[in-house]
Amino acid sequence: MTTLLQDLRYALRVSAQRPGFTFVAVLTLALGIGANTAIFSLVSAVLVRPLQYRDAERLVVVWEDATAAGIPRDDVANANYADWKEQNKVFEDVAALDQRVYDLAGAGEPEKVYAFAVTHNFFNVLGVEPALGRGLLPDDDKPGANRVTVISQELWRSRFGSDPGLVGRDILLSGEKYTVVGVMPAGFQFEYPDFGLWVPIAFTPEQLADRGSHSLEVVARMKPGVSFEQARADMSAVMSRIAAEHPDESAGVGAAVVPLREQLAGDSRRPLLILLAAVALVLLIACANVAGVLLSRAAARRREIAVRAALGASRWRIVRQLLTESVLLGLAGGVAGALLALWAFGFLQQLVPYALRGMAEPRLDFAVLSFTTLVSLMAGVAFGLAPALQASKTDLGEALKQAGGRGGVGAGRRLRGAFVVAQVALALVLLVGAGLLVQTLYRLRDQYSSLRPESLLTARTLLDGKRYGEPARRAAFYEGVLGRVRSLPGVVAAGYTTAVPLMRKGGSNGLSIEGKDNGPNSPWNALHRQVSPDYFRAMGLALREGRDFTEADDENALPVAVVNETMARAFWPGENPVGKRFKIGSPEQKQPWLTIVGVVADVRQMGADAPVKPEMYVPYRQAMPFWKGPPYSFFMPRDLVIRTSVEPASVVPSVRRAVHETDAYQPVEGVRTMDEVLGRETSERRVGVTLLGAFAALALLLSALGIYGVLAFFVVQHTPEIGVRMALGARPRDVLRLVVFKGMRLALAGVLLGLAGALALTRLMSSQLFGVSAADPLTYVGIAVLLACVALAACLIPARRATKVDPMVALRYE
Repeated sequence: MTTLLQDLRYALRVSAQRPGFTFVAVLTLALGIGANTAIFSLVSAVLVRPLQYRDAERLVVVWEDATAAGIPRDDVANANYADWKEQNKVFEDVAALDQRVYDLAGAGEPEKVYAFAVTHNFFNVLGVEPALGRGLLPDDDKPGANRVTVISQELWRSRFGSDPGLVGRDILLSGEKYTVVGVMPAGFQFEYPDFGLWVPIAFTPEQLADRGSHSLEVVARMKPGVSFEQARADMSAVMSRIAAEHPDESAGVGAAVVPLREQLAGDSRRPLLILLAAVALVLLIACANVAGVLLSRAAARRREIAVRAALGASRWRIVRQLLTESVLLGLAGGVAGALLALWAFGFLQQLVPYALRGMAEPRLDFAVLSFTTLVSLMAGVAFGLAPALQASKTDLGEALKQAGGRGGVGAGRRLRGAFVVAQVALALVLLVGAGLLVQTLYRLRDQYSSLRPESLLTARTLLDGKRYGEPARRAAFYEGVLGRVRSLPGVVAAGYTTAVPLMRKGGSNGLSIEGKDNGPNSPWNALHRQVSPDYFRAMGLALREGRDFTEADDENALPVAVVNETMARAFWPGENPVGKRFKIGSPEQKQPWLTIVGVVADVRQMGADAPVKPEMYVPYRQAMPFWKGPPYSFFMPRDLVIRTSVEPASVVPSVRRAVHETDAYQPVEGVRTMDEVLGRETSERRVGVTLLGAFAALALLLSALGIYGVLAFFVVQHTPEIGVRMALGARPRDVLRLVVFKGMRLALAGVLLGLAGALALTRLMSSQLFGVSAADPLTYVGIAVLLACVALAACLIPARRATKVDPMVALRYE
């Protein structure tokens, strides 16, 4: 212990004697360790930290698997849920939920509140109890029962001032009284942080027998000891029996059992792991950078180390002392890195998947602190071991004869060169990855450029299903709003739709195609959007064939539809689809046959990088008679689309006024441009690309500093040699060429090694790319040239200094 304390005291003195070196080394390590700490905390929060539910590892979400129709995770039919609950052998309990929206009145201004209608066992399945009051009871979940609701802690605080007397009182939801029976704990959520109510779903026997309506989400708790594979096998067997008994509705449909964490984390696992790998590369580059500087410093300390060895210090004692100094630097970098990570947590919150926000925030907990400490110690050993071993090999006689600071040739020089090559190679891998993702982000947004999203305003006017139960009243509202909005100055076109692209990723229907095989295994399935006339012009969707909808396409006219290009190609390959007919559901159902009157351009509805699916558009006036029961409010037109010739924000007050003139009590939500919608859709990618770009830029800077440091030390070591060369007639450009050639040789070796590494590693991120290949030659060549130019700039500074060496001064020094 005494020896260790001596080593620590001496290490502190050495660090204090060279404050410039210590500051640069600690800052370099802080950037690397801080980035690793921040990203590890994010990965821990999203992928590792236990969820707030009891035994969350036993919770799963179960979907219908309609892969044949292009929907691997489809909403569940009511009757299928009932059969799953009754026939499964692997679940303790199964609950269902559906989305609702209510107008919350009283205690302030009316507001839209999103809710889940759930079976009474929903909270029991999750293993969460209300903080106040009670949950839902079986008697609450029956048709005709008294209306009750459980509310979120956040709604309780913001709307009702944390009033404990609220439990047992009534609140008005869409004009009807609901008794508040419970308040959930702070932070409780399920998938959607902004859903503030839970009400009983109260299935009727007729609803539980319905296999045609798909709107449920199903969550289940596996029995102890049951694996995911067993659950999947059992549910596949259940769905096989259902498909055999009900081939018209369920043939070809399976069951997808998804762990709850995987469901909530979505597609974030691979991007987060890519970021974690990227910051690990940054840390390696930082360690290589500091190791190179320590090697140079060890060469300058050869006389000191030789004296210590001559006085009896063993090689192990010298190595331990030097390692103590490097570990101390690593721990200092770790402390500074933890502070940097704390500062970055607010920014990283944007990378938490939407379904986990509010319950998976990055924080500096025990696991993260342990990780930071371990990384700091490992980094200290990693960048200190090679210099320590190299310095301990000092030849006493040779070192004592040399002037201080001139030594360290041979293996030490080769090691410094190897560190520079490694830095350049790792930096190139990071830069190539960042370059590919930057192109991906650009192409994701550019595919919507034909819509001119910056001139497109969207607003949501979600109608209350009770007040607007009659189709005529809904039509009057739409026509009133559209008539007023179209007359506003600066408005080019306006239309209504069920949901603008990227805002609702669903709403599909099984179809029957006239003249084709419509058997149980037929692949006919398409997204369904109800729109008003002029919607396509407002949205900017080009008409490829036929005609647009007109005001004449009402409930008294021939039922018509417009399809997208993908649906036309998939369902009528090589044919003109205009004039063809199809219907929603099976041929025997009473739905009308729809005649195709037009084909419009494709637009990605399900996600900026999701495949375009077959899609049909129908006039909202013709679709109204076929809306049935809740949650029909989610399927009727709700999004107003406005094309403007002026700045869209300038017409927002007039649009709100037009809606309120039509219905003074109708809320207007989600007012944003289509450009903002795109920004929200790509926000997680944008933040990830920004981080990766920052890491790549840091790696580039560290690599340039590594090259500069090696060449600067080379010039200092070889000042006498340079003086001799210049005294014998060497010109400044010869000296410049000598130094630059040495640096560029290392840089180009790193570039070649990095290109090989990038080719191998970027293939792992191919699933994150869109519109660009993982082996895109322009990216590789461009990054290689950029890195070579930066390396050349780093070489020129010490090279120019070498050309200014005075031969007489250098020779006198020798």
